[in-house]
Amino acid sequence: MNSLNRRHVLGMGAALAGSMITGFPARAQDAQISLGWYPGLLGQNFKRGLLDDYAKADTVTIVESFDNARFTQMQANRNRPNLHLGVFTDAMLPLVARSGLVSDIRVEDVPNLADFDPIVPRPVGDKAVPLTYGAWGIAYNAKHIKEPVTSWADLLREDVIKGASAPNITYNSSLYTLDALASLKGGSLKDPAAGFEAMRQIRTNGPGLWDQESTAVGGLKSGEIWATPYLSGSILALMSDPDLPDLRFCVPSEGAYPVPMSIVRVINDSAGNAPEELINHMLSVEAQEAFARIGGNRPINVKAQVPEKVAEMVPTADKLRSLDWEYFAENRTAIVDGWNETVNG
Repeated sequence: MNSLNRRHVLGMGAALAGSMITGFPARAQDAQISLGWYPGLLGQNFKRGLLDDYAKADTVTIVESFDNARFTQMQANRNRPNLHLGVFTDAMLPLVARSGLVSDIRVEDVPNLADFDPIVPRPVGDKAVPLTYGAWGIAYNAKHIKEPVTSWADLLREDVIKGASAPNITYNSSLYTLDALASLKGGSLKDPAAGFEAMRQIRTNGPGLWDQESTAVGGLKSGEIWATPYLSGSILALMSDPDLPDLRFCVPSEGAYPVPMSIVRVINDSAGNAPEELINHMLSVEAQEAFARIGGNRPINVKAQVPEKVAEMVPTADKLRSLDWEYFAENRTAIVDGWNETVNG
């Protein structure tokens, strides 16, 4: 999971939460929970959609950071864990799952897991549960780009590239873009040379790459950035911004990528079963529908309704492209070094 730079983005339901609580041990009811998730717009939307309506929201402390920093802190605090739950994207899950720091999440402890959508992949099995997923596609400003963007190749189009940006390698979702651009010439994440060259063209012909979400949003608003790969839910939220009346989102003809946000249960007994209780709330119909409205992502509870705009912007999981995150975990250093040498060199 450099000129401009970086990602990470979004943000539960109520009445059912109160009824869910009764199914858990009384000793956990007043326990304090430490939950690690994202800063910025993504974190705000997570909080509004998945936590604010939780009956015991006041027992939850949020620790904001991005995936790499969160996992580093979990490792550093292995002997005295200070988190109970953490949220990660797929890029980090293989490392997190085999770290010995997280336990299985089972339907016996989290009843709403029984309604998990079977078409949504769980790449590390019981070690993590996706809470939601969006699509990684292309955001662009129709004020500056008159011909609609319909393909990953359009990022390299003459009328687009001078205003095109993308996340740098410090942002894990950059790997989706790398795979997409490499595939235009028969490559992939496993054969990324053509993707590196395309990313270098984007870096050197436009405003540069971004490392932080705030830089990307600021660039879109100022007009410095005309187009950038981005997460659907964040763009759906930005479409209501009066500064961006011409913002559009493209699911490329070659396919978009799923961006799940998955929760893990840190091995930390200090809160009893309260963390499982919170996960159960997050997977409830009410919380799932709230986050779909607020965060603009698809719910993973099969009983939850999908807002029309979300359905338009986020294909179902079986219609999205995928990456081999185990491969990335095993070859991370080589891929990052190749990016820095070719794209940023």
